[in-house]
Amino acid sequence: MKSITFSEIVRIHERPFFLGRRATWRQLLPWLLTLALGLPLLMLVLHAIDPGTPLPFIVVPALAGAMLPVAMMGPGRFEMNTHFDARYMIKTLDDALTSLGYRRTASDPDRISYFRPRPWLRGREGAIEVAVTAHALQVKGPVGSLRLLQQRIVC
Repeated sequence: MKSITFSEIVRIHERPFFLGRRATWRQLLPWLLTLALGLPLLMLVLHAIDPGTPLPFIVVPALAGAMLPVAMMGPGRFEMNTHFDARYMIKTLDDALTSLGYRRTASDPDRISYFRPRPWLRGREGAIEVAVTAHALQVKGPVGSLRLLQQRIVC
């Protein structure tokens, strides 16, 4: 692994957030249930632990934490660069993505697609796309999955 370098994960801003596609109910339901049931319960527990804490000190961090899953599903990309042929890294990438629950769905010499079936994801939203060049693999997908992928490959 000494001859492989990883670039930083960069967020891809393909179009402004307010112009993005609207999510389906199947996607929104787990997040809305967490917000509607989990956050009030968390705030009540924290308030019961220390009743003297001002309520904004509990509510604002709880709401900020609720936005974390949205940030982790945003699209991003990174590159794996090497001095030798990048096709030799595909087996390592396959193993790491398989351990994360992804399956290879499409493959040709220049592009590989991976998909992790989740009931709350619409179509190809959780997909990872890999572009193969002579000395690099460019990996695109959800930021959270890309971070986990980098950790699996390095270890």
